[in-house]
Amino acid sequence: MSANQNASGVTQPIPSLRRQPMGHDLLIKNGTVIDGSGAPRYQGDIGIQGGRIAEIGRIRTAADQVIDADGRIVAPGFIDGHTHMDAQVAWDPLGSCSCWHGVTSVVMGNCGFALAPCRPDQREWIARCLEAVEDIPTEAMMAGVNWTWETFPEYLDTVAKLPKAINYAAFLGHSALRMYTMGERALNETASDDDLRRMGKSVSEALQAGAVGFSTSRATTHVTPDGSPIASRIADWSEIDYLVDVMAQQNRGIFQIGPDMSSGEAHQTFLQRLQKVAVDSGRPVMFGTLSTRQGIDPYPWQAQMEFLDETVARGGRMYGQTTTRPIIALFSIKSYLPFDNLPTWRALRSLPVEEQRKRFADPVVRAALVADEAAMKPRDDTFQGGGAATTDPKK
Repeated sequence: MSANQNASGVTQPIPSLRRQPMGHDLLIKNGTVIDGSGAPRYQGDIGIQGGRIAEIGRIRTAADQVIDADGRIVAPGFIDGHTHMDAQVAWDPLGSCSCWHGVTSVVMGNCGFALAPCRPDQREWIARCLEAVEDIPTEAMMAGVNWTWETFPEYLDTVAKLPKAINYAAFLGHSALRMYTMGERALNETASDDDLRRMGKSVSEALQAGAVGFSTSRATTHVTPDGSPIASRIADWSEIDYLVDVMAQQNRGIFQIGPDMSSGEAHQTFLQRLQKVAVDSGRPVMFGTLSTRQGIDPYPWQAQMEFLDETVARGGRMYGQTTTRPIIALFSIKSYLPFDNLPTWRALRSLPVEEQRKRFADPVVRAALVADEAAMKPRDDTFQGGGAATTDPKK
């Protein structure tokens, strides 16, 4: 403490000046804070300095910018762990509509679908497979994507250079990997030992380049444009074991799988085999969807939660994915329809859109289409998606 003399010559201490807190770059006031920790929501302010949260509470410090969040939720950015934005990232720097709902990080390349690895002569086929399952127009992908890569590390390098408002992570997709390694054999043959070694090398290189893991699909709703099973569904479980083991050897990577959406004994067989992968490899397994209804099975989501607990108890790591709202499929003449591989429908659907409209209005044609639908294989309450999986008795 310093000292000074007053007018009468008496020495008095000079009180220390209290240091004023620095102002924040941004102050978000009066919001309802949900911090993701599991704690109850609370009213509070958030102070941001240098792009990071510097203070939480009732903040009186000044700020360069103030946002009044009264009546709004203030929360960490959400992570959407299941997207198919592999192509969209090339033409949409905002990452819409994910960013509109508080999502700041997305994971793409789910269910074995990816744009890499991909040889130049496979680009349109890969795009059409994405269209068949995810209804992303092939024309948009071929026009909007600058296909500058072949390998998965090259794809990640391309994504890293793109302007982005949100964060992206990517799985190496099994179907893309199989097509890249085996060519057309990927759609109808078991992988040879040499195929496995080459695919394993690609998985290793992808992980080292930054892939968050490896994804595949066993879902019968996942089909190619001609209605046949996608490449990952041709692979046997020993191939999956081999590729997941590559991640285990490096002690990195998540295994994501689009599940067999059947019901009853078939679904139980799938779950038990998936559990073996989790326990044997030690790698975290992510699958979806934890559904409120699974074919004829009663109380499916409860049974699936019990299955997750059982897997953990046996030493595995497994997590289920679900949605915050029902999955709604929007169909139109311009999209794939569940009836497209039926003979009468196939002939009509090959016509230009305007001609299709005219035919759909013809009572005779409509009667033939209805009769064709009646010949479809019997359907129970199993989850149904677009494509030939619902219509071809052989699939």
